Amino acid sequence: MTATPEASETTHLDAHINKHLALLAEAATEIATACSDDLPKLGRTSRAAVMIAGLIENYYTCAETVFVRISQFFGNHLPPDRWHRELLERMCLDVPETRPRVLSDATFNDLLELMRFRHFKRYYFVTAYDWERIDSLLRRIARLTDHLPEELQAFRAFLRQLSETAGS
Repeated sequence: MTATPEASETTHLDAHINKHLALLAEAATEIATACSDDLPKLGRTSRAAVMIAGLIENYYTCAETVFVRISQFFGNHLPPDRWHRELLERMCLDVPETRPRVLSDATFNDLLELMRFRHFKRYYFVTAYDWERIDSLLRRIARLTDHLPEELQAFRAFLRQLSETAGS
């Protein structure tokens, strides 16, 4: 490492990631519950799609918050234009002497689609979502629910090792 961060700073980032892992699990549970309990009652209506779309947006925003914290911790300065995509791309980089990659290519691709959807949802007000698109995003959420926590836990293991190095 070129500049070893303080152990307390590393521990703080680790705690932040851990907190957001719980929030991601909660968001995934909300999505699953909405699909299993609410959707059968409401049907595949525009109002049901708005509800699911909002939950998908929340999931992605929670994940992105973790990536922003990681980026800030390692001194990454993001460009003001297209910073959301740049942030995701940086999470796929193995930076020698600094940090390992955070995300696999498959996880990056799923998150990129969620990011695109969030952008669409925020900037193009619609209530008639395409259910095929929603279903595709839900499949991505299911994959992310399996893989993103594992990848973040692996990164936390790196942080704990970094903290031990800083503490010695």
